Amino acid sequence: MLWLHPIFQTLALLLSVFVLLLGWTRFAAVHLGRAGQFQWKRHVTLGALVLFTWLGGFFAGLGVAWLKWQAVFFTGTHHRLALAMLPLILFGLISGLIMDRSRKKRRWLPLVHGLNNALLVPAGCIQLASGLLVLLDYVLP
Repeated sequence: MLWLHPIFQTLALLLSVFVLLLGWTRFAAVHLGRAGQFQWKRHVTLGALVLFTWLGGFFAGLGVAWLKWQAVFFTGTHHRLALAMLPLILFGLISGLIMDRSRKKRRWLPLVHGLNNALLVPAGCIQLASGLLVLLDYVLP
């Protein structure tokens, strides 16, 4: 069970890059005047999958830490960045839901949504690196 957290979080990180590329198509069309077909349903479905996986991974990480060490929030950068990512994940989910449920021409909400979620991708990369350090320091010795 311990390995489910890093495996699912890593898979979500890989998928997030694809979702980001799907969103880039829309950004490029609206803000840069480039041609492109935005795959709305695919972006929404896969984006929600990524964000819900990361959200679930936050709580799974807490659960794994508690079950294994009877403590949480002791993994330094890994837990601090997870706490910083939490409101960004929630904003990404809520803003995406608003745009999907009420489809209309918007300029600023998609831009802020995209910037928010684009920040989550490098944060996820740092999480991967810090998570590997957690594994090396606390799990594998």
